[in-house]
Amino acid sequence: MPIDQLEFTELEKQISKAKPALQLLAPDLGKVRAIAISRDNCPACKRQKPKLDKLAKDMAKKHGDKVGFIRIHVKQPSGDVTESLRAKDVFGHYFYPTNLILFRTKDRGAVEYYRNSSPRMSELQGNIETALKIAAMLAKETS
Repeated sequence: MPIDQLEFTELEKQISKAKPALQLLAPDLGKVRAIAISRDNCPACKRQKPKLDKLAKDMAKKHGDKVGFIRIHVKQPSGDVTESLRAKDVFGHYFYPTNLILFRTKDRGAVEYYRNSSPRMSELQGNIETALKIAAMLAKETS
């Protein structure tokens, strides 16, 4: 399963007080979403991209649609940091790439389980595996 690509400006159009970004990104109970926030001309983002693509394929083989990956791309044309600052307001991150792991709860909606900047893929994978177990437990509690 490929990583879904989402331009930050497109996500920004959907965000509202009723539907904040995390709620839009993790809509399904029992499923985990791994989010990568990347930016134009970011060397660490470029290094992470093929590794994250491989992890997404491996996780899809193992877990099917229980885990999904989304790359949120922030543009920074000619050094203009305006979009980046808006993205930082929405996600509360500072560095690129920042990776988040989200899952949905019945009572709190989407929650952030994990956050890190440029993590090793083994660390990200381990946290996704743990989040999948928690998401499955939470889904069983509501059935």
